[in-house]
Amino acid sequence: MSGRASHWHRDDGTFFTFARNIGTRYLALAVTALTGLVVLPINVHYLGKSTYGLWILTASLTTYFSVLDLGYGSAVVKFVAEYRAKQNARALNEILSTLNTVFCGIGVLVYLVAILIAWQLPHIFNLDPSQVNTGRTILLIIAANVTLHFCSAVYGGVVNGFQRYYLNNVIGTVTTIIGAMVNVAVLWMGYGLIPLVAATSLVRMTPYFLYRRNARMVFPDLHLSLGLFRRERLREVTGFSIYVAAIDWSSRVNYAIDNFTIGIFLNTASVGIYAVGLRLSEALFRVTSQLQTFLFPTIVHRSVEGRVADQRRLMMRATRFQLAIAIALCGSVIAVAPALVRAWVGPGFDDAYRVAQILAYVVVLRAWMGVPGVLLKGTGRAGYVAKVAAACAVANVLLSVVLVNTIGLIGVAIGTAVPVTLTAVFAIFPAACREVELPVLHGLRRIVWPAVWPALIVMTSMAYTRGMLPHRLVAVLAHMGLGALAYGSIFVAFGLEREERTWLTAKMTELWKRRSQMLAAA
Repeated sequence: MSGRASHWHRDDGTFFTFARNIGTRYLALAVTALTGLVVLPINVHYLGKSTYGLWILTASLTTYFSVLDLGYGSAVVKFVAEYRAKQNARALNEILSTLNTVFCGIGVLVYLVAILIAWQLPHIFNLDPSQVNTGRTILLIIAANVTLHFCSAVYGGVVNGFQRYYLNNVIGTVTTIIGAMVNVAVLWMGYGLIPLVAATSLVRMTPYFLYRRNARMVFPDLHLSLGLFRRERLREVTGFSIYVAAIDWSSRVNYAIDNFTIGIFLNTASVGIYAVGLRLSEALFRVTSQLQTFLFPTIVHRSVEGRVADQRRLMMRATRFQLAIAIALCGSVIAVAPALVRAWVGPGFDDAYRVAQILAYVVVLRAWMGVPGVLLKGTGRAGYVAKVAAACAVANVLLSVVLVNTIGLIGVAIGTAVPVTLTAVFAIFPAACREVELPVLHGLRRIVWPAVWPALIVMTSMAYTRGMLPHRLVAVLAHMGLGALAYGSIFVAFGLEREERTWLTAKMTELWKRRSQMLAAA
């Protein structure tokens, strides 16, 4: 079975497709961030710190279920792209059928684990007796959504492997808006936490059926069957996914363990306070980590051809650009965090703004490591990245446990920041520089310094003027936007090299002409 040529290739143009994919992705992220800004304080107001903290703490448990995909989620995209290039529909359907069987099994396992955790919930966290049954119920509701996610995972992988990310991005954006509206409506009508979680989870389950439709649209020859399960295909995929799984597990410990640490050693109210800074940092990371995702196939292709000079040029430009985006956004948050948190969620969250500042700094480090880390994975150094990530995770847990008992919430954030700093400075970035034959000091001068020095000027000015702002979220966000714009202007004018500015201008002009032609044709 080979599929018609039109099923494998579409005349979209590489840069245009990339722009459409990443443009819709950033739109989705912007909508998620804006709805989060609106909905979070409403949830805290109606539910209270303790009940909201219970929701966050219980939902945090389910985030760890995703590590049970064993790296197969990323493997779906890789092997769909590989067998799409070979135009081998038979092999692709064997891969997808095999992984679909695995994912459905994992989904069932997830719900069984959720039942076990719900039974032991009061022994895991420091909960009031009145919170136990509520916590168990919302855990099982959210786990049902996770189970359905696993059972539908191959459909999203097909769409992404065919490089049609924008199809699911649009669905995700609409779902986010509807979910926020349902959230507010349920609270406004006077319902409590359990109906709220049930309603919002139902909204989140709906897109899975639409993803299935999209998968069949981009790959009409898609055929999933238990009869196409192949052990040799499972071994083939596992050879790649095992390293991805190790990296993902370590990442979860590094960046999602904090709520557990606080829930064990402090209380749910503290989880609610910490969640403000954590949610903000998660939104920042999503915005600043997209470029590396789309560059992975290019890095793998160049590695196969041994194009070291091209790899070096790509790493320098992409890392500098991604780092600049992170500094522009995170630097604004760090500079005005006290005013931002006060305008966002009100008084009583002093520790939250300090947490937000530290975790925003961590996001900058992750953006700096993003492209170098992907480059190492794409050039056969995934094992090294996995070992470094595991060491960082262990150090994070140990340091956080020590510091939470001495300086509280701030200690947990510091426990994350210190290992990540050491990892970025002494492990990931230097290893990537060696891989592309770039002296480390030269890399710091060409990549890091042009992105950092404009922030020193802009952040100082923003911190000095934040006291003049009215206590309104719109005013604070406008101040942050102006700061990010000022940083971006300085960076483009002085941080980018002349050749890079010329290339960027040419591509933007090309994209605008393409858009105008499409509008005229319509």
